[in-house]
Amino acid sequence: MQAEQIAKALGNAKRVGRGWLASCPLPGHGQGHGDKNPSLSISDGEDGKPLFKCHSGCDQHELFAAIRDYGLLPDIEIRDPLASIKPLPALQAPVLDQEWVYVDEDGEPLFVKQRFKTGTAKGKDYKQMRCVKQPDGTHARFPGFKDTRLVPYRFPELLNAKTAGRTIFLTEGEKAADALVSIGVIATSAHAGSGSWPEEITQYFAGAVVIMVPDNDLAGWKYAHKVAAALVPVVKSLRILDLPVEQPTDDAWEWVNVLGGTRQELVELAKVSPLVTSADDVTVPARLVAAQETVAPEQPQVNPANVHQETDKTYKPFKIESWQSVKDEPVNWLVEGVIPEKSFVALYGPPASFKSFIAMDIAECIASGRDWLGNKINGTGPVLYIAGEGHGGIGARIAAIKQHHNTPDEAQVYVVRSQINLRSSVDDFTNLILAIDELVQGLGVDLRMIVIDTLARAFGGGNENSSDDMGAFIQVTGKIQNRYNCSLMLLHHAGKDTTKGLRGHSSLLGAVDTQMEIMRFPETTKGLILMSKQKDGEDGQRYGFEAITVDIDRSDLGLENGSSLVIEASEVGDMKTSDAENKPEKGKPVGAKQKIAEKSLIVAIKTFGSIMDTPEGRKNTISLDQWKAEFTAMIGSDVSPKDLATYWLRAKDHVIKSGFGTIRNSSVWANRKDVTTVFEAEALVRLGKVLHEVD
Repeated sequence: MQAEQIAKALGNAKRVGRGWLASCPLPGHGQGHGDKNPSLSISDGEDGKPLFKCHSGCDQHELFAAIRDYGLLPDIEIRDPLASIKPLPALQAPVLDQEWVYVDEDGEPLFVKQRFKTGTAKGKDYKQMRCVKQPDGTHARFPGFKDTRLVPYRFPELLNAKTAGRTIFLTEGEKAADALVSIGVIATSAHAGSGSWPEEITQYFAGAVVIMVPDNDLAGWKYAHKVAAALVPVVKSLRILDLPVEQPTDDAWEWVNVLGGTRQELVELAKVSPLVTSADDVTVPARLVAAQETVAPEQPQVNPANVHQETDKTYKPFKIESWQSVKDEPVNWLVEGVIPEKSFVALYGPPASFKSFIAMDIAECIASGRDWLGNKINGTGPVLYIAGEGHGGIGARIAAIKQHHNTPDEAQVYVVRSQINLRSSVDDFTNLILAIDELVQGLGVDLRMIVIDTLARAFGGGNENSSDDMGAFIQVTGKIQNRYNCSLMLLHHAGKDTTKGLRGHSSLLGAVDTQMEIMRFPETTKGLILMSKQKDGEDGQRYGFEAITVDIDRSDLGLENGSSLVIEASEVGDMKTSDAENKPEKGKPVGAKQKIAEKSLIVAIKTFGSIMDTPEGRKNTISLDQWKAEFTAMIGSDVSPKDLATYWLRAKDHVIKSGFGTIRNSSVWANRKDVTTVFEAEALVRLGKVLHEVD
């Protein structure tokens, strides 16, 4: 049956564009009074099936059932909504593949390293457990090391070899070490793999004759560089042996078990291996460099959500705790009372509210240790600023802030001047990770904060109002933050309706730990920053600022002198609205709908109000939904959904511009003294009644 036939059967049919409007058949429509103004859209889908939508918000399933009950959908079957849900794929439990026991001088177990086969992309996972001796002489195993003594693999053999002056072969992993032991030499390794060299075990190599045997890949030779830096100062001698293996990632195990390498061949190779007197003597073989350059452009096309997993150094299982053991920990502040360490921060405001200047000021404070607007910096460190916009003026901003605040040369702020798609581009995400990894490794210290300026420039043309697009962006930025274990600040814009906070889907507000709202005072360069959400601190804190002009001397660069803005602390001031558009309208007559807006707000506050702390002090507040419900009831049920939406927008606009009330995020309160006095008087009356009853 076509849309036209269904519309005429339901009544009040009207042709609208390519579809039809008709009366909604649900008995509860219009608060039980029926659909006097047609609000049900009906159209024919591409597959010939009718499509329905009630613009008054009626439940879609109830609507469909009602139309079917009228006999207007004879050809459509009733489907089981659960029929399309597919069962989850069976999870493959990790299977223990091998384990290695690390022992002390007397052969007593200290800790165990286990390798598991998994169904993940890596195909394997590792687990380490400490061994604790029990009264009966056995050793119980517990997750983690805690205060466990760390020693090299095959520790007793290593000590005996040192005493006898024998050569010790050092491999990247235990499996390779066992392979060399099988042909009759002394071999050892460290428990941490290629990721790092445990400093605690360096002492045990003092005075030893050591030959490093790297794996046949770049990671193996980078690891050899780390080992050389640690061992050169303590060993008697150190050499590096490049095994003649065939495949990338091959190691001593393949050389012994696949290629048939022998003890005599190993000794001959060791004799001609170069002596290492510093870490700089460890150079990557040319064949590995050439191979890397050949395969580098062929990056696998995977989902951005999986890229982080592939680049992780280790796989860490989730920690499960008993609720009796869970205790709150004190908040560690990066910027005291403002930005917690390792937090997700949103700094937002309307255009021209100095977002980038404020973010750069925060970055400089964290790098230099200068107090930010009077708030202490706890632990200085490097900051990475990803500038997706404003490339032309960022040099002047940097010069101005360094000149004005006498920023020390050792303050480390690094800038990426590129527009990066972090929502949907695997290439952009991977290239950014590689660049940051290289920076962090070169610095030798962790980043304290990453700044993304702005969300729009890093969103890759996605729909900010889409839950899928915003969710993908939040997921990827979360992976970046977790990888570098630092705070992440996201610069963003306010929506057209500044009272609703961050522009775009509400999942962004749910994801952030700290929300900093910038409010610029009209026709000035002053403003305030409101802490409108603080997960681990106090909401409602306000910090005044002023953007001042600084002349920049660039004569040493052969350029003309210029100027830019820097941020200074200022008085917070009194600002009841967030921008010039929200100035109270004076002298204008109040219309009927505006009176309903004011009256409905008063009635809703009297009915549902609760005292809360706001940026303007303690106010009797309600939610926007509570006010809207009262406003809708007073407007009446004979108003079309479209007109109701228009009246509601005008009601909010009137309350803000007249100064009658303030809307902040999803809360609203009244501002006029006469209204507040009514509330106070009623509160006193209620209090008097209570006291009278008590007496």
